[in-house]
Amino acid sequence: MATSLPDLPVEELEEGGSSEGKGFNFRPYLRILLRKAWLIAGLTSLTTLGAWLWSSQDPYTYTGNFFLLVEPITASGKLTNPTTLARTQGVPRDDLFALDYPTNLVLLTSPGMTLQIAEAVQAKEPIRKVPAIWRDIRENLTVNRAQAGRGRGSNTKIFQVSYKGENPQEVQSVLQTAADTFLKYSSEDRETNITAGVKFIDEQLPELQQTLGKLKARQKKLRQKYELIDPLPKNQEVLSQITGLEQQKLNLNTQLQAQREVANSLQQQLNLSSDEAFAAATLSQDPTRVALLSQLQQLESELAIASATFTDNSPQVQDLQDKRKNMETLLNQTTQEIISKHGLSVSPYSNALEFQDTTRLRLIQQLLETTNQIKSLQAQLEVIEPSKVQLEQQVKRYPNLINEYSDLERKIKLTQQILNQLLLQRETLKVEAAQELPWELISPPQIPLDADGSPIGSPPSRNKKLMAGAMAGVLLGSAIAFLWEKRQNVFYTAEDISQLLAIPLLGNIPKDDREALSDNISLPNVSQKEPETTETVLDNNFFLSNNQSDFLEAFDDLYLQLYLQEKVSKLRSLLLCSVESQDGCSTIALNLAINAAGKGQKVLLVDANFFNPQLHNLLNISNNRGLIDILGGDVSPQAVIETAPDIENLSVLPIGGGSEPSVKHIWSPKFNGLMEELGKTYDLVIYDTSPFFLSSDIKFIAKQADGIILVATIKKTSQSLLTKAVKEIKSLNLPLLGAVSNNLV
Repeated sequence: MATSLPDLPVEELEEGGSSEGKGFNFRPYLRILLRKAWLIAGLTSLTTLGAWLWSSQDPYTYTGNFFLLVEPITASGKLTNPTTLARTQGVPRDDLFALDYPTNLVLLTSPGMTLQIAEAVQAKEPIRKVPAIWRDIRENLTVNRAQAGRGRGSNTKIFQVSYKGENPQEVQSVLQTAADTFLKYSSEDRETNITAGVKFIDEQLPELQQTLGKLKARQKKLRQKYELIDPLPKNQEVLSQITGLEQQKLNLNTQLQAQREVANSLQQQLNLSSDEAFAAATLSQDPTRVALLSQLQQLESELAIASATFTDNSPQVQDLQDKRKNMETLLNQTTQEIISKHGLSVSPYSNALEFQDTTRLRLIQQLLETTNQIKSLQAQLEVIEPSKVQLEQQVKRYPNLINEYSDLERKIKLTQQILNQLLLQRETLKVEAAQELPWELISPPQIPLDADGSPIGSPPSRNKKLMAGAMAGVLLGSAIAFLWEKRQNVFYTAEDISQLLAIPLLGNIPKDDREALSDNISLPNVSQKEPETTETVLDNNFFLSNNQSDFLEAFDDLYLQLYLQEKVSKLRSLLLCSVESQDGCSTIALNLAINAAGKGQKVLLVDANFFNPQLHNLLNISNNRGLIDILGGDVSPQAVIETAPDIENLSVLPIGGGSEPSVKHIWSPKFNGLMEELGKTYDLVIYDTSPFFLSSDIKFIAKQADGIILVATIKKTSQSLLTKAVKEIKSLNLPLLGAVSNNLV
């Protein structure tokens, strides 16, 4: 393998690359405008001249004005104004005289007001029809608030009304009619509005008075039905009573709970129920029973003493036991009599029948008092509950009554307020209806006059028409320029190729500026059509001796771009093609190969243009055998590859003069293997192919190559075809490196 590409200076590496523009690029369109500047300038001159001729026919215009004072400007004027007397008891207020200026300015120039002026003008001078006069008034009548100076606070209370037209008599008539119309608006129309307001109020008063009477009657009936003046205080009173009863009930329940706890405690201490305690107290208070109990206790004591002294069978003990038994019988009879007498219910085994000492009697008395207190509290609770229920039933009726009463009260107040306001407003409007004209004409309608008394007119302004004519010429010329170049469908500069297609521009090949060294040497000239049959002999010494020409320097730049591409992707094989024939593709491929070979690269130039091969003619070599024969399997690549005459490091694989190649040869694995073999043998392999759309074979070859270069000829190659080719290459994901512009013409 031969040596690789030589190292280049860092400056060349930095300047060699190209990048696609991002976003919208307006430079191609700017170049179109510059190229067709003569057309745009010519059309602009014609349209501007036409606008000047048109504007020269415009007549003079006449402008007049008048001034209206729309508010009082002195203190005396404010004091004598009926509005002051009617609304402020004679004290002037600025807010009453503050006119709604924006609304009035719009109203004075409204379609209704201007139509009224137009009809009045046409009635005075029936020269033109109302629609024509109305249109001019809408366009030329202006009403502004006069300014006393600049800055804030410079607005006056004066309206300045201006009108301009071509006929001074009509201008004067329009101004006079406008003044009369505006004064009429400020007097009659305003007075009519006040009268209409008074009439409206008079129509509303009877209905409001009738409504007010009905509301008051309903309120009176409601008071009589429930015997109250205002239900709200009565409702508050009942609620307070309910609250008091609830608090009293709470207190009684608290006391009742306390008494019950005391009663339970006493019952536990005495081991008596309430009824038994009452029975014990009753029995303890009977003197006969108390005496019998005392006697029984005394017998018990004597019996105890006797039992301690004598035996149970002794007469003394027997006698005492008999007495005790008789005493117990008598006591029981007495107890039953007392129980029956008082209707008591006592168990025979109850403690109430026993003897009660003083302490137990006090506790029994306390239990009886507590029981009575509990009954008293229960009785009070039984009285409170019905009263509370009655009050709650009563208070349930009050919300609806209060709502009804409050609604009536609110309606009465609102109706009374509206009625009072309407009555006051009616009197105010009657006072204001008698006032004088609120607006005053302080400057009569007039047009400026010269020394002879003739109206002074203004010459027509031609600037707008001239600017419109010039703009129309620029736009028309630009549109024609774009359409013209669109129809031409070619590239005019190398920058157009890169910017319109959004692909890198790898090189710009100028016309061949070299002179022939001898009569018997014919040089490839990209400014001419590619030869089809003429053979051309190239001399390597010629290239070396003319390496300062722009033509050869362009290939140095192209090689630099490819070198930068190689730094990224190790470029070993290139495919050059165009979209049309005679675009100089073969010439560029040859000179690029020569340039690369001159820099020490081992280069192979392959003629893959199956429809119009040119390399054997340009290099003056035999075309008997070549690529077609290799694909047919007849020969090996080494047998047909030739060394370029007098060009070091450059070999050529011609197309061959045999039969036409078939699709199976071109699309076969053998062709793919051939490209791989050539890529390993040479540092750079350049394929010169047929036009892109002439055959689909180029797409197969391009898929195997490291990069594609599109060749476009300035002012010849079709923009649409090249754009279509770029889109198809990108859609097929083929390795497109960029484009090379060729300047044949």
